[in-house]
Parts: sequence; structure tokens; C-alpha cells
Amino acid sequence: MIDGHIHYIEYMGADRLNQIVEEYHYDGIALQCIPDSAGRETLDDAFRYREQCPMPVYIFGGIRRELYRLPEDELKTALVSEARNLMTKGCTGIKMLEGKPNIRKYYPIPDFDQSVWEDYWAYLEQEQIPVYMHVNDPEEFWDASQVTEFAKKAGWFYDETYVNNEDQYRQMQNVLERHPKLRILFPHFYFMSRQLPRLSELLDQFENVRIDITPGSELFYNLSEDREHATRFFEKYQDRICYGSDIGARVLVAEEPKLLSMEESRSRIRLITEFLETKGDYPLRPDGYYISATDRTMHGLGLDNKMLDKIYNENFLHFIKVE
Repeated sequence: MIDGHIHYIEYMGADRLNQIVEEYHYDGIALQCIPDSAGRETLDDAFRYREQCPMPVYIFGGIRRELYRLPEDELKTALVSEARNLMTKGCTGIKMLEGKPNIRKYYPIPDFDQSVWEDYWAYLEQEQIPVYMHVNDPEEFWDASQVTEFAKKAGWFYDETYVNNEDQYRQMQNVLERHPKLRILFPHFYFMSRQLPRLSELLDQFENVRIDITPGSELFYNLSEDREHATRFFEKYQDRICYGSDIGARVLVAEEPKLLSMEESRSRIRLITEFLETKGDYPLRPDGYYISATDRTMHGLGLDNKMLDKIYNENFLHFIKVE
């Protein structure tokens, strides 16, 4: 199993992440480098972690956010230079959190289909550099009647002062139409787990686009509610879906540095693997760690071993061009 979506910063404890890696017999992990809540960068921490880890560690470096305060003509050049530098340092690919609405509000990030980005997208497409790009958030985060208290506390309720999710989907559609060979993965099912026909159209149109099944938990609730459609989707796109847990994410968004929670990490993994592997109904109960909703009956997909191996291993390796 390769976990393609983990976050790491040294104060969370390398020994704790090592324990999770060993406990679940991971064959490799990918560290998606984003700053913590205080703005501390994590790229150097990721490289140090890789040095002490006995298994493959793939590092996706992020663009330094202070670059977005540059004048547009300087930013255009800086984006390409930043991507080149990250790859020269030994990164496997690029991590972009620029599509998360609160990040776009805090930093003057241009719309992704503006000309300032054009050379950057062209470079990534030409070099076939794999990109993990977070775009949007669960659609209920724009709805005051549906957004959770946890999301509100984290600053993830988006009123009219934030970028609209449909506007960002439009921007990315424009980018992909101009650069149809971009090697890009949209985590969290591109936040379209309620819109599988729409997501299918995107995957059919752009052969290099992939998604991952990294939680939010709403992803699994949505898929469970329409198990028949979800099963057909997984069968059709079994070569395009990657596994990821988002372990470490809550450490990075916490107001103060803290250790990685072993229990919360295990809860994330159980949420994913039970849904993919269990055939038929099973109970999902709050555990006080990651699962916080009320009791519910989940309708598992019960995928066969061949499909599971693709999602857990093969698809990530193909995405990063390791055969």
C-alpha cells in the first residue's frame, strides 16, 4: 500500500509517522508539503524524514506563498523558476493548495486561467511533472445551513467574500483545455462525490487527470448513499483513483504545534479501507478521533483484489511514472 497523501512537519514526530507506516505495512508514502498554520515551510522537514525512512518517500514540494505578492511580470517568471527549483532539489512533483478558498483569500493568488500562470502550466505539461492540486472544498462549506462546526472553527465557511467553487471549476476547465496533457491529480474526488456524472465527463475528456480518495468524511457518506452508481464509477475509473489518508493534516492546521495523533491516523485509514473493502452494509460509529458524525449505516463497495491493488499501489506509481 502506498499512501500518496500525507502531511509532515518535524514537531509531529517522525517516530509516530514511522509507527503508522510500519503498522499498516506501507510500501511507500508521499509527503505533500504545505506550511503549517504559522506559515512554517515543511519541505526541508520532508527531506530529513526521507533520510531516516527505510522505504520510498516521494516528496511533493509547494510554491512559496510570498511569491504571490510579486508584481505580475515577476510572478510569471518566478512560478516557473520555483517549479524547476523544486524538481532540482529532488521532489517527485508539485503540491498546490492554492485552490483552497481560504488560502486564496489570504494571498493574492491570480485566477488559474490568467496569463500569469500560462508559462507555469506549459512547463508542467511539457515536462510531465505530476501535480497534486487541491481545488475547492466540500460544497456545503459555502452553505451556512450545512457547514459543520469543525469547518467553521477552522475558517472554512465561505461567504461571498471568498472565491466561489464553480468559478474555480471553470478556471481549471479552461486550464485543462489549454493544457490537456497536464499530469494532475485532484485530491478528495475533486469535491465532486455528489456529482459523479460531472466528474466522469472531466476524466473522459482529460486522460492524464486523476483523483484520490483522501477524506473528508463527506466523500464516503456521499458515495455510500449511491452505492450502485459509485460501484460503476470505480469499475470504470479503477486506473485513475489513488489512495491517500491526509494523515498529519490536522496537525498543520492546529493553532499550536502538537504531536501526530495515532488514533486519528488509524481512524482515517479505517474509514477508507472499510468502505472500499467491505461488501454490503456495515456500521460506522463516532470514535472521537476522526469520525465525529452520528451512527450511520454505510454501504461498502467490496472491491475485488485487482481493483484494490490498483488503488492502493499501482495507480500512484503510474502517476509518478514509476513502472
